[in-house]
Amino acid sequence: MNIEQYPAHPGNFSKGREGVKVDRIVCHVTDGGFSGTLAWFADPACNTSAHFTIAMDGRIAQHVPLTDTAWHSGLWAMNLRSVGIEHEGQPSKGPWTPSALQLAASAELTTTLCRQFGIPADRQHLIGHNEVQPGRAARANCPGKTWPWDAYVRDVQARLTPSPPAHVPDALDKRALRLFDPETNTQIGTASLINGTDKAYLTPETLASLRKGK
Repeated sequence: MNIEQYPAHPGNFSKGREGVKVDRIVCHVTDGGFSGTLAWFADPACNTSAHFTIAMDGRIAQHVPLTDTAWHSGLWAMNLRSVGIEHEGQPSKGPWTPSALQLAASAELTTTLCRQFGIPADRQHLIGHNEVQPGRAARANCPGKTWPWDAYVRDVQARLTPSPPAHVPDALDKRALRLFDPETNTQIGTASLINGTDKAYLTPETLASLRKGK
């Protein structure tokens, strides 16, 4: 995951987190373009910021260090305990949904943050800006009803779940079997047990030898 650095102006966020543990991720939509958002957070007149912005094409920009408090939620207590992620989009111009690349990049970033801070991947801890202070009309579309929460949370949960062994031989028992010809009582090859089963895999040398003898 490549994260580009576009620092916010120092006057648009607060240093530190006053000792508060990070346990929330707040999703936003910029209602503007990606480059315009980067420039706005760097402007001393902005008076707001987020930790990250994700473009429609999946690019990720970081504006505020994770150890510092971005001004993104409108509620100081939430700012202290959360990471704010903006997503490029303009819902004020009509129905908006994140692109596939943007959603995948956001899920990957959120997965990394959940691991880093020990944040549970559920709807109590992954929230929208509109949920911080429900009822405020100005935030109703941030990120709005079109944000695919169920699919988003499932994606993050799946990324957090370790993958099972991709191939059975990875679970081989370390004990080797010697294969004998029952008529001559001579060894004709070797094999490895498959852990927890009554099966064994022939070694490549034994398999080649037996095939050659056919």
